[in-house]
Amino acid sequence: MAALVAAELVVAVHMAYLAYMVFGGFLALRWFRWIWPHMLSTVYSIYVTTTSFTCPVTTLEKWLLERGGRTPYEGSFIAEYVRGVLYPAQFETAVWLSGMGLAVFSYVIVLTRRRRRGLARELLLPS
Repeated sequence: MAALVAAELVVAVHMAYLAYMVFGGFLALRWFRWIWPHMLSTVYSIYVTTTSFTCPVTTLEKWLLERGGRTPYEGSFIAEYVRGVLYPAQFETAVWLSGMGLAVFSYVIVLTRRRRRGLARELLLPS
């Protein structure tokens, strides 16, 4: 039973990570230091999606399911919990590209705002 509860917690953390991967770049509008872990998250997402690498969190969840007496699902976390639930399967590439686009767009907004603030300070504080 404990293994199944742990598996559910892993699913919740995995879902939170997916939300962070798409929207987390906007945290850097408030705390710039968040941009670096988010950029790593974006690179990691690209790597997992474009290679045959299996996310260790998915492996952990499947192991916990097996320890809890359940048969682990085949395939990826996305295929099990997201595809066909949050969007139709035929739009997977478009959804992934949109998520990545939103992540990159957050960097553009953060860096543009940061640059403007720097220019504003420069104009307000004479040398």
